[in-house]
Amino acid sequence: MNISVIINQLLLLFLIIFLGYILQKASIMTESFNKQLTKLILQVTMPALILSSVLDESATLSGHTILITFAVAILMYLLLPPAAFVINFLMRTPKEQTGIYAFSATYGNVGFMGFPLISAILGPQAVLLTAIFNIVFNLSAFTIGVLLICRGSGRRESLSFKKLLSPGILLSVLAIIIYLTHLRLPEMLCKFTETIGSLTSPLAMLLIGATMATMPAREMLSEMRVYLFLVLRQILLPLLCWPLMKLLITDPLLLTVAFIMLIVPVANTSVLFATNYDLDTKLAAKCVFLTTLFCIVTIPFLLMACLGI
Repeated sequence: MNISVIINQLLLLFLIIFLGYILQKASIMTESFNKQLTKLILQVTMPALILSSVLDESATLSGHTILITFAVAILMYLLLPPAAFVINFLMRTPKEQTGIYAFSATYGNVGFMGFPLISAILGPQAVLLTAIFNIVFNLSAFTIGVLLICRGSGRRESLSFKKLLSPGILLSVLAIIIYLTHLRLPEMLCKFTETIGSLTSPLAMLLIGATMATMPAREMLSEMRVYLFLVLRQILLPLLCWPLMKLLITDPLLLTVAFIMLIVPVANTSVLFATNYDLDTKLAAKCVFLTTLFCIVTIPFLLMACLGI
C-alpha cells in the first residue's frame, strides 16, 4: 500500500464531495432528495457493497480472523467512551456540550467514509472486516451512544434496540454467514451485487458534500473549541492508541482496518442523533464539518506516522 495511492483516493473522494457541495448550492440536490439518497445508500447500496465483499472469491479470511475482528471492534467501542470523557476534561467542555463531544469522539464515519476508503485502498477482504466494525458500531451507537449524547442535557432516553435491525446490520450478518458456509451465488447475481455496491462511494461522497453546503462556512469555522477537539480526536488520540493497537493486533490487515476506523472523521450520525434528541445540532455539524474537511491531511499523516506507508 503506497501513501500516494491513499492521497490520490482521498483527493478523488474530495472532488466528489466538492461536486456534491456545488450541486447542493445549485439546488440540483435538495433536502428532500438528500433524505431519499441517504435511505438509498443505507438500505440498498451499502448492504450490496458488504454482500459483494464475500462473493468475491479473492476474499480469504478465516473464521478465527472474523472472531478476532469482532473482539477488536467491541474492545474499541468500549474503550473510546472513557477516552471521550478525557477529551472533554482536557477541553473544559461546558456541561451542556459534553454529550455532543463525547459522541463525536467515540463514533467515526464508518459508513460514508470508512467503507468507500477501505474498499478503494484495501479490497474485498478489508470490506468484510469493515462490515464487522459496522455491526459493532451500530450496536454501540444505538445503546451506549444514546446515553453518551444525552449526557449533560438532563434528558433520560431509552435504548433504541429496534433501530439495530437495519439493512446494513442484517446484510453484514448475512455476509458473514455466507462467507463461513462458503455459499456461492450465480455469477450474474454476484455481478449485480458488485455493481450496485460500487455506487456507495460516489453517492456517499456526494451526500457529504451536499450536507456541508447547508452549513454556513463562517459559522462552521468560528468555534475555537472545535479546533481543539479536532487536534485531540483526529491526531492525539490515534497516536496514543497506536502502540496499544500494535501490541494487541498481530494481523496486518486487521490492524490497518482498525486504525482507519479510528482515524476517519466524525460520523454524520452525531447530527442525526442531536436532531432526534433536540440537542445542539449546530455543534454536532461543526464537528462533522471540520473533521471531514481536515481528514485529507490527518489521515495520510497518521498512516505515514504509524503504519509507515
